[in-house]
Amino acid sequence: MSDEGWRRFHPLSPLLRGGIAMGAVAAYVVSNQFDTWFGADSQLPAGTPLQWIALATLAVVAAMVMLFWLSWRVSRFRIGASTLEVRTGLLFRQHREVRYDRIQAVDLRRPLLARLAGLSEVRVQAAGWSGSDARLAFLREREAHEVRARLMDLAGRSDERPAATAERAPVDPTGETAAGSPAETPVGTPAGGAVAGPPPVPLAETVVRVPAARLVQAALFSGRTLFLLAAVPTLLAGLALGRSGLVAVLGPAVLGVGGNAFRDLARQWNFALVRDGDGIHVRRGLTELKSSSVPVHRLQAVSVRQPAFWRLTDWWRIEVNVAGVGPGADNSDSVLLPVGTRAEAMRVLTVLRPGADSAPVLAGMVGDADAAYVVAPARAAWLSPLVRTRHGYAVTPDALLVRGGRVRRFVDVVPHARIQSLRLRQGPVQRRLRLATVEVLSTPGTAEPRVRHLAVGDASALLNEQVLRSSRARQPVR
Repeated sequence: MSDEGWRRFHPLSPLLRGGIAMGAVAAYVVSNQFDTWFGADSQLPAGTPLQWIALATLAVVAAMVMLFWLSWRVSRFRIGASTLEVRTGLLFRQHREVRYDRIQAVDLRRPLLARLAGLSEVRVQAAGWSGSDARLAFLREREAHEVRARLMDLAGRSDERPAATAERAPVDPTGETAAGSPAETPVGTPAGGAVAGPPPVPLAETVVRVPAARLVQAALFSGRTLFLLAAVPTLLAGLALGRSGLVAVLGPAVLGVGGNAFRDLARQWNFALVRDGDGIHVRRGLTELKSSSVPVHRLQAVSVRQPAFWRLTDWWRIEVNVAGVGPGADNSDSVLLPVGTRAEAMRVLTVLRPGADSAPVLAGMVGDADAAYVVAPARAAWLSPLVRTRHGYAVTPDALLVRGGRVRRFVDVVPHARIQSLRLRQGPVQRRLRLATVEVLSTPGTAEPRVRHLAVGDASALLNEQVLRSSRARQPVR
């Protein structure tokens, strides 16, 4: 088989993977030690000296590094004419091909050890099952930016979009090229003086940045904080009074909830959303810097949500469904605004739906009985007395809008072309009240549009009319 066009990963890749493995082993040992402090049984052999545990850990890590190095020798990738190809595996060889028209997002990740070495990982998320993505780990930072920009360009062209796209230096979400200079659009000028080539590409534009103070405050306005406020004093009292049973129950729970809260906060630290041409870039992270790139036309659904405590500050959260990023994936990958004001949320929605009217979405966010929405009838108050008038849907030229919730408000926006199917459900009580629920089936994710307790006539009309709208929206433009 020809080796033309194949490229290797950076030689330090096996050491970085070994370091991650060492961190995992160390985390297991520390976690086990914490369990013993809180009264749980240790999973390590009884009476094992600490130095033997350290030697065994080093031996395991050394073996992992050796295996990773041998695997690096046979691992490589190639950006072909129609697919991205990745070869991996030492004993069990794998040759993975990702078609450009299936690419949904391209992420740039920089774990702490990789940042110290000046390396990055490119992760390509493709439509399909949860294991359909491809990982290019690790590349030099400049090379990673170039690969990410190239893949994004090829993914855009594969949708029969105009292929005449200006070649430009890879854009980092900070608004600079990988080399650190401001993003520019080169324009070729032939000898005759006439300007040749495609029109200039817009420079990267920062849509929103989330201050660290707001992230911390939003984390405090959550159910986790209420749990910790009640559990931590109880845990301290149990330690002081020697209540081992209470400590054994609350200790791991406090560590788990507190650890998850810090993890989510660290993932969204330094959050910035940047628009660059037809794509959007998300930069975030504290210990691990991550830069995600998603073509706007590849988004499957948008969810605008407001948790209960955020009603006090009128903050909103925006998440999206992306094909290939479903249940079991890192949920932070789908966040386009972790916490923002109403104005910031509308600004992000304008980027996600260029040219679309934002008034119906705003009405769904803060409105009640709006003329734009078809809502549940008065008899639905038997099933939803508090949120009956919030259950409803609206149709715009480009999307179906579904809203709900009163204490925890939400609006789900699904483009007509992204709706795969619809399902009408009717329970025994709904049948008695002549009501039905319509479920919109699209790519799995945070947004799960479901119009509850509609009148049967309204539910049937939505089902039949939306099938036609989605069919027309998926027809190619001639």
